[in-house]
Amino acid sequence: MRLFLIAAVAVLWVVPSFALEPSAPAPAPLAMADAVTLALKQNRELAAVREELAGLKTAAELTGALPNPVLELEGTTGALTNSPDEKVFGVSLAQEIPLMPVGTRRTAVARAEVHVAQARLNERERELADQVRRTWLEAALSRKRLDLIQSQQEISAKLLEMATIRFKAGDIPEFELQLADLDQRKSSLRHAEAVAAAASNSRRLALLLGFDGTGNLPQLAPLPELQQIAGTDESLINQALERRPDVTALRHEISREDAALLLARAEAVPSLTVAVSYSNERSSQNAYELNGGALTAGKELTNDHILGLKLSIPLPLFSRNQPERAKAAARVSAAHRRLEAGRRTAESELRELLAQHHLARRALELHRTALGPVVRDNFRIQQDAFELGEIGMQLLLDEKRRLGEQQEAELTALQTAIETHSRLAYALNPVLKDTTAAQGGKE
Repeated sequence: MRLFLIAAVAVLWVVPSFALEPSAPAPAPLAMADAVTLALKQNRELAAVREELAGLKTAAELTGALPNPVLELEGTTGALTNSPDEKVFGVSLAQEIPLMPVGTRRTAVARAEVHVAQARLNERERELADQVRRTWLEAALSRKRLDLIQSQQEISAKLLEMATIRFKAGDIPEFELQLADLDQRKSSLRHAEAVAAAASNSRRLALLLGFDGTGNLPQLAPLPELQQIAGTDESLINQALERRPDVTALRHEISREDAALLLARAEAVPSLTVAVSYSNERSSQNAYELNGGALTAGKELTNDHILGLKLSIPLPLFSRNQPERAKAAARVSAAHRRLEAGRRTAESELRELLAQHHLARRALELHRTALGPVVRDNFRIQQDAFELGEIGMQLLLDEKRRLGEQQEAELTALQTAIETHSRLAYALNPVLKDTTAAQGGKE
């Protein structure tokens, strides 16, 4: 009995603690900007490129070191040639000294290569961000299209119910009831197709964001409101041409090739080699001494210490690094031509995108203010007329079809407007980001 009371008290104490434990907060809806940030963070290919870039930066600062000095040790002996007293030991240290700032110019080339790699990384990030924006937009619009088709399916069900009531009352023939039933079946088919399309777009987005499946994909946030692009087209284009990563990479390539040309010219000047040496030479020679009126044969040992200094420099009579200088000069000219072609391509792309965006915004405004309300009013009028028995089912279904076409056209116009805005974000980045931020809106 005592154990039972203790267990009951424990249960009463533990249960409220679980009841009071706060539940995990629901994940926030995934906005377009959040999806881009997540994709850039989790993309393994970009992570590998960033690691390579870090290695290039470290190597660039270590490129300008002097060549290593050369240490030479020398020892000779005459013990093997019956001259045991003949011994020589020498040591020398040689250092190559460039007469031109070769190390500094190699560092300049390496740093320019780092700038090119950084710009290329920015360009790849921009391309991935554009791909994520488009995929997110397709996924969000597919769900919006699914809601639209569901509303059309509800209208079809209501029309079928009205047709059934009128058929039972003898107001319409069986043919019109079959038309309403066929329209209901078509609506069910379109709904199933929309569900499959939404699932496919969600899987593509989950793959880009690094999720294992659509089950881990958070709910998407509502579609962003379109922001007005500040500034004239010419000002946006001029700013974008100065700040776009692809054009910036081409400019850095020119700096790199200019630095490579200066390096090739510096390497054409030979380097001076300075060598300092020390040697110790020991030898012996025959010597005769007069001892008591007689000559006595003997040996005289010598021990010499010698210091030396040697300067050497190649004479540039034949090779003056002509091949590398010619290739470097050609690469400089090619880099300037690539920059000119890249600027022209970028400018043409920007002008076309701006024109498409302006047209898409005007089309969307026309659908929302003029076309859409008229078609919806016409359908309500035709629906009321059918209930009063003034028109048949065929005319009502035709008006419903026009309503569906108008809603689909309006959704397509919205998709085009947002997509062109997204493409402008890709083409004008980061100029467009700055202009929208100045208005207090999200991209």
